[in-house]
Amino acid sequence: MSRYKSEDEILAVVRSFENATIGRDEWKHAEHLLVALHYVEAFGLEAATNKMRSGIRNLLTNGFNVDLEKEMPYHETITVFWMRTAYAFLLMTPSLSSLERTNALVAGFDKEFPLRFYSRDLLFSEEARAAYVGPDLIQAGSLEEEIHRSMAPTV
Repeated sequence: MSRYKSEDEILAVVRSFENATIGRDEWKHAEHLLVALHYVEAFGLEAATNKMRSGIRNLLTNGFNVDLEKEMPYHETITVFWMRTAYAFLLMTPSLSSLERTNALVAGFDKEFPLRFYSRDLLFSEEARAAYVGPDLIQAGSLEEEIHRSMAPTV
């Protein structure tokens, strides 16, 4: 079953993220992935990552009223990891429509996926929160292999 039913629904989520009007209870893992994929499709990896980074900070400040001087829920390593994952997924699924690709990404990658690459201690460290750090469990070049494994049908 597809989570998202139309391109308009995807664009509505992107707009609510960009306008910082999406509610905290609506801004979940799936919505992060949806916006990440939309951005890499539209802007390429580097520009999309910058746009996501600033968009999350805008949402925290203007949508969720978080004082970033007192609290910093933004996580750089997780943001970069998911942007790279969305980009790799985009490159590996050229025959899918944007809607199909979004639903496949959301269905195939849960929040625990980064822990295939990172130990919990490293991923949730202050260092990884503040700046991108590379994986300590699996080499970064194996992301595509892991994506293929995640997409493989389970027996």
